[in-house]
Amino acid sequence: MVQFIIDISINFITFAICVIPFYLSEKTKGILVNIGGSIFFAGILIVGTGIFISGGNTLQTYVYFILVVQIIILCTEFILVLWSKSKGTSTILSILAAIFSIVALGVYIYYVVARFI
Repeated sequence: MVQFIIDISINFITFAICVIPFYLSEKTKGILVNIGGSIFFAGILIVGTGIFISGGNTLQTYVYFILVVQIIILCTEFILVLWSKSKGTSTILSILAAIFSIVALGVYIYYVVARFI
């Protein structure tokens, strides 16, 4: 039961991380909107595929590590959102959110692949 809760938490946290760059970049114009939309679309595809194929019977220590890393990235992106609300839209904040999302997707892909090993 705990394994299922942790697995679902990692999936939804990763999806939430992928939504934030789209949210931050939709107020700006140009290529940042395309980057944010691409990360959002990639997040839907990767997390959807990960939900479909991931699953295991045992909890390994890397699962806890990945959960903590994803929570830290999510909190960092929430801080970026709050910062953008107080300071206004910024290109740098959108780029930082995109970088954090790409890192989170990389960690998530490692998580899905490691479930098979």
